[in-house]
Amino acid sequence: MTQPAADTDPKAPPGRRGLSIAFVAQYFFPEQFSNNAIVEDLVQRGHDVSVVTGVPNYGRETFFEGYSNRERREESWRGARVHRARSVARGKSKLQLLFNYLTFPVTGSWTALWRLRNRPDVIFTSLTSPVFQALPAIVLARRHRSPLVCWVQDIWPESAIYTLKLNNPLIVRPLTWVSGWILRRADLVLVQSAAFPPMITRFGIPADRIRVLPNTAPAMFRPLTPERAADRGLPWAPSQFTVMFAGNIGESQNFDTILAAAEALRERKDLRWVILGSGRDFDRVKARVAELEIEDRFLLLGRHPEETMPDFFAHADALLVSLKENDIFNLTVPYKVQCYMACQKPVLAALAGEGARVVTASGGGIAVAPGNVEALKSAVLSLMAMSPEERAKMGLAARAFYDAHYRRDLVYDKLESWLEEEAKA
Repeated sequence: MTQPAADTDPKAPPGRRGLSIAFVAQYFFPEQFSNNAIVEDLVQRGHDVSVVTGVPNYGRETFFEGYSNRERREESWRGARVHRARSVARGKSKLQLLFNYLTFPVTGSWTALWRLRNRPDVIFTSLTSPVFQALPAIVLARRHRSPLVCWVQDIWPESAIYTLKLNNPLIVRPLTWVSGWILRRADLVLVQSAAFPPMITRFGIPADRIRVLPNTAPAMFRPLTPERAADRGLPWAPSQFTVMFAGNIGESQNFDTILAAAEALRERKDLRWVILGSGRDFDRVKARVAELEIEDRFLLLGRHPEETMPDFFAHADALLVSLKENDIFNLTVPYKVQCYMACQKPVLAALAGEGARVVTASGGGIAVAPGNVEALKSAVLSLMAMSPEERAKMGLAARAFYDAHYRRDLVYDKLESWLEEEAKA
């Protein structure tokens, strides 16, 4: 994928000095994470941002094209300086994934100390899995005595226990201790969901050091009609109802349920499923689609740049989000939910817990129990039975909920305020 040209750093407003911010996260552009939008926004607000991250490989078995442990280790991205630590690609096996998890804390710490020699005003780390990726931020905070802010998006150690199918107490107990130790190093802990705080306070972190910072959608996510959308190679099929999924294709996304619903609806020639993304489960899903002989209506289009998603979404009648039933998943609101809502489309959610609550409360979609094939099938049929006007009204409700709770300036105003508070403390 072509690297966008770096933007010129905007100047801070008169009389206001921007912060020097060290942003530490294992995943960053061209990987499709909210980290990208946060860094871009902080730069646009006049802050000086240096990113410590890994060589991009999320959702793939190997590194992204044009990147390696030798290529593009240093670059500028939209006004931020990006320093990439040596990495091990995720690969296919759980062992290689484990090496991926364990490498960045070491190489990221070295990169942070070597490249960020001046004291940052504040250090911000975005904690998806693994929680170990916070270690470079902790090392840097200790070296410079800078305040540390952690944004927790995945709950550990439970995420690792589920992903790696761990049950040995000799592994689980140390993971639990390390997770608590890492979070206690933070001066402020931000969490992506209102359901998260009890999972943080259990580690002895006071409630007044925890605040909710939900995900928001990048500015590119906006309502588009098919006529206004750029041609991305997906034919507009107004005679067919399009259910679209975008994102990682892994075990957690529960594609067996999606495929079972597609098979149950195979006689509906006015229905197509469009899947955008890649991941560790992609090849298995592709093989299963061939076995079911539904290639003509279950389209696996692979990974596309995040900036193209609104153009694809313009051709969707409903946008699908799916996760397996899991106590930890039930606490989260997946990042794609905010992106879907911002594009003013009905959300079809095969979720439980907080994600399902948000979709239902918004009036902008239908939530069904994860793993329930019959419920997912019925939800699709219900959406298909609605008039275009009814679905448009549902999409408007989704966008209104997004504007009230997740709008970009609301979320990033809070983040900027909290970073400034910690920098001055």
